[in-house]
Amino acid sequence: MVRVVMVKSVILARGGVLGRNTGLGGAHHNLLVALKNGNIKGYQLGATCEYDLAVKTNPVKRLLMRWWSHPRVVKRFVNSSATSGNCDILHITDQEQAHLVPKNSKVPVVVTVHDLFHLFPKQVKIGQEIIQVGEAKPPIYRSRDLKKLKSGLMRADLLVCDSRATLSDCKNYFPNVKSICIPLGLDIDAFANFAQTDSQVIGPAQNLPEGCNLLIVGSHDPRKRLKFICEVLGGLDDLIKNEVHIHHVGNAECPYGGPSSHQLAKQNNVQNWYGVGTNLSHQELMWMRIKSDALLFPSGSEGFGYPPLESMACGTKVLCSNLASHNELMPDNSCIEADDIDAWRKAIVEIHSQWKQREGPIDADQELIQYSRNFSMSAFNERMAEAYLMMELELSV
Repeated sequence: MVRVVMVKSVILARGGVLGRNTGLGGAHHNLLVALKNGNIKGYQLGATCEYDLAVKTNPVKRLLMRWWSHPRVVKRFVNSSATSGNCDILHITDQEQAHLVPKNSKVPVVVTVHDLFHLFPKQVKIGQEIIQVGEAKPPIYRSRDLKKLKSGLMRADLLVCDSRATLSDCKNYFPNVKSICIPLGLDIDAFANFAQTDSQVIGPAQNLPEGCNLLIVGSHDPRKRLKFICEVLGGLDDLIKNEVHIHHVGNAECPYGGPSSHQLAKQNNVQNWYGVGTNLSHQELMWMRIKSDALLFPSGSEGFGYPPLESMACGTKVLCSNLASHNELMPDNSCIEADDIDAWRKAIVEIHSQWKQREGPIDADQELIQYSRNFSMSAFNERMAEAYLMMELELSV
């Protein structure tokens, strides 16, 4: 007798399409590929529901698309797909699209929550430094938007959180919605073997200066603490400072005003600061990770923090602050007390010393690659399959 295994269909929904080099875009991409390839046991990709951000360049039209047109498209598509037997679960892939959770949905709805920084802004005290996490006084249209997001999260059947820190926040702010922790996954082998499978160096990594090259990946949001890392770098001995080169991948301008990253570097007498921008392809950013001596990640608060994991999977050393939630990902010897400037300088001096002593190209750190396998896609896929099944069973009772 042949046993027929029923495979359920999952529709993935989000708003505008984000590139896979962004945190939200990368998480969506990895889940999509896993479902498409049948790697989440018992579940498959039914369809995606999203739109091209370039279609609506007018701010008013984009807002109408976000608040009115797209939510209706999602609801109609999901309900019609459910009626025809082509949708069993709707999965909205980040909390910034939670307004897409339909009222009276015909299928269970999952929302991935990376963080709640913008929904519930807070201040984080790090030593004598106070960091604003999320916008304290958003404009009127954004306040209305945030209200829609909160309502959407309350309508969800399951909140999937990237980290224990985010899970704690969800249990606090949405106690009546089921929430679980599933750390994001990464195709570790693709990162670890990239230099062998894609041997042609492209992008900015082709022309890195002679010296100790350090990478920073992230925006100039205050919680990323570029000001702090500039203070750290500016206090290095002149000889070391002249041989250390900083490559910042991300926006140079602060979203809330204030000095740009270039201005911060200049104010702190950081000698070699290079703004790489935001338009790197996946391959170009991979080569920047591989060719750098270390990643600096001084962030004060993260929902998950892909950059440290991605660099670790390449075998590149990481120096990160010992704060949530990236301290859930990294080995202890990669984490530094967030406010200890001397400890940060000492760690960078050690990276510089290793560069001085090295002969030939950088060798990938195999221990870091092995550690990163704790966050493999196979582990993520298994946990996600269990979460989908658990939700369906609980709702069927």
